[in-house]
Amino acid sequence: MAYGAKGIARHEGKVYFIPDAVIGDEIEAAIVQDNDRYADAEIVNFIKPSSLRGPPACEYAASCGGCQWMGIDYQQQLEWKRSFVTSALTRIGKLESSIDIPIIAAPAVTGYRNRILLRLHLHPDGTLHLGYFRRQSRDLVPIKQCAIAAPAINKLITAIRSLPLQGYKPFTVRLEVQEIPQTETGHLLVTVYPGEGHRESMNTFTNDLKTLSGVHWVGPVFDLKNAPTVLFETDLDRKFLTKAAQFQQVNLELNRTLRRMIFEHVEAFKPQRILDVFCGSGNLSLPLANGTRYIEGVEANKDAISVAKQNAELNKISNATYLAGDAEKHLWNVSRSGESFDMVLLDPPRQGFHKGMVPLKNLAPRTIVYVSCDPTTLARDLAFLCRDDEYKLTKVVALDFFPNTYHVETVAFLERSSGQ
Repeated sequence: MAYGAKGIARHEGKVYFIPDAVIGDEIEAAIVQDNDRYADAEIVNFIKPSSLRGPPACEYAASCGGCQWMGIDYQQQLEWKRSFVTSALTRIGKLESSIDIPIIAAPAVTGYRNRILLRLHLHPDGTLHLGYFRRQSRDLVPIKQCAIAAPAINKLITAIRSLPLQGYKPFTVRLEVQEIPQTETGHLLVTVYPGEGHRESMNTFTNDLKTLSGVHWVGPVFDLKNAPTVLFETDLDRKFLTKAAQFQQVNLELNRTLRRMIFEHVEAFKPQRILDVFCGSGNLSLPLANGTRYIEGVEANKDAISVAKQNAELNKISNATYLAGDAEKHLWNVSRSGESFDMVLLDPPRQGFHKGMVPLKNLAPRTIVYVSCDPTTLARDLAFLCRDDEYKLTKVVALDFFPNTYHVETVAFLERSSGQ
């Protein structure tokens, strides 16, 4: 298996990468692109499915583009994900092959996502299609339920499908639905991203959503300034606020596990100044403020920083500063100004933080904690940090935030080598 949910096949000395194929599948395949030493292919027909395939928990597993491994043995999923991280660190990162990389399983493999993005298309004949794109296409797969979405989100899907939309003119929208696990006033925040079609029908549909049970707030994306700030959860003696369209990790339980791992590392290492890069609304750094330790967070999203500041105020944290700005520029500024941080916490987007590695090394924190959702970009960045033995990788843990997909979250702990 290759990262990206591609099966690797060999035939007459040539390697073929085949999306959605798994070990043990016997298939007929068509070559999509021939690259001399290897080729990309696609499944045309299953001769004999792998014994690893079982009954999927979702009736749309064969067509929906969301879950590549729905129905695959879960322990096998975990092993493949662990191997992806190990392979990336050793092959791309050229790091020690002796590092043991455990993987933490998800408490639940269905119903775990607290946030989804739905596509909705109302056809001229009044037919409503609500769902996700078909795999490797822009065709919409209509769904009645989503196996990995939280129960409250599935209730909303059912309610939307029951809306009387006769007389509406055709339109398309995207709906970002966020479950709020802890709130007294509602369960869901719904952000509407207008697409093509009749604007008045879109506006009326948005108002219709406000009447549905369990919905706390609905509004168009350009009206987020009027969205309420709500309590998302309480964890580690901290209250975490959020707003509509605000990024939160989709797997609540494993995000809490990640927080505890970082908290334990900080308690053991006892840094006094922590820089949280790509801090969001303070998801990982808020529990680290202990009354004497200084926390500084930087994030490009101004709305996230606004919520982070509200979180600090709500939790009566006076020694945390959250700043809106570019992460790379901020690292250059603090490193050139002579500021010191004995710990840097990184949680970049999928593309990693390659441009920030030089100023990060210049800052020279004693320890770095790097959280990543892509093992390939993580390996690239760790290779730079560990070059010339400036940093040593002391611990790596994979966490299965995304069961039934090939995606995996990883946290890496590094310490600056003595004498550096």
